[in-house]
Amino acid sequence: MSQAPPITDDRQALLAAIERGVADYFTECRARIPGFVKQHFRYPGAWHTNRRALGWDMLRAPLNLMWVPFYLFFQALAWLSKRCRLRWVARQLRRVPIGMQTNIQRYLVVCAERELLLRGTDQNRLRECIVAAIVEREQFAGLEPAQEQALQQSLDDALAQYALTRTASADISNTLFATLAGAFTLQKFTPGGIAIGITLASVVANRWAAWDFFLGPVLGGWYYSVFPVAPEASLIVLSTASVMALMAVFACFSGLISDPVQSITGIHQRRLRRMLDGLERDVIRRTSGSFRPKDAYLARLMDIIDAARVSMI
Repeated sequence: MSQAPPITDDRQALLAAIERGVADYFTECRARIPGFVKQHFRYPGAWHTNRRALGWDMLRAPLNLMWVPFYLFFQALAWLSKRCRLRWVARQLRRVPIGMQTNIQRYLVVCAERELLLRGTDQNRLRECIVAAIVEREQFAGLEPAQEQALQQSLDDALAQYALTRTASADISNTLFATLAGAFTLQKFTPGGIAIGITLASVVANRWAAWDFFLGPVLGGWYYSVFPVAPEASLIVLSTASVMALMAVFACFSGLISDPVQSITGIHQRRLRRMLDGLERDVIRRTSGSFRPKDAYLARLMDIIDAARVSMI
């Protein structure tokens, strides 16, 4: 069995210099986060970012919302497969697409790569930082092909996960919108589209019944507030579908409200810092997948609450 070649003092110094260059690069990237967030997530930048939802995104966004639970299920299976040493199965499950990339996601990914990471066809700031850290070593020409390939894989994975946070953010915004709408208009706790759809169907059914009450709508309203009628299945389906359609439209443009709020509260900044931290670990270790935001799992927790609420109606 062949042994790995020993690490000489010169190679150790070279590796240390590479790590210094990587650290310098990501320090620069972190310093660009405030300006990036201000430009793209606060007004007027928030409008320039979210206006891209006009068009096909109004169809892609709701489809992505429906796909996210299945994507997370496949990722959980991938993690379990890796734990069981079924590496080939885990790799195949990791290739399950996150969803259809929306125009907003594509725009933010391009902006993050070009403005935050300074990577593009005519620039590679990471290579420049590494070369600057070991400029005295004339034999070094840049990253090795294996390192470059690992970096690109890590970058693609991190940016894909960052794009997923847009879907998760819209999902969370929808849940908050449904909860507030139910609280202020129906005086009910409705943490999701299904719950508010069923509640709305019940309200409409009781209003119709009160209107047809033989002693008049006023007495009918009092009567059916004590003995409510159950809405028909067709009314529930129509009500829920209408609410989900309205929430799908809201999901496309929820960033007009959520982006400035998240930038003011520092959520966007922390998310980008976590992405850069994960990328830095991946570059040094030649791995990928360190950045796994929790936003989508929070959205799924809200879905569980919604399902529990529906079961109690």
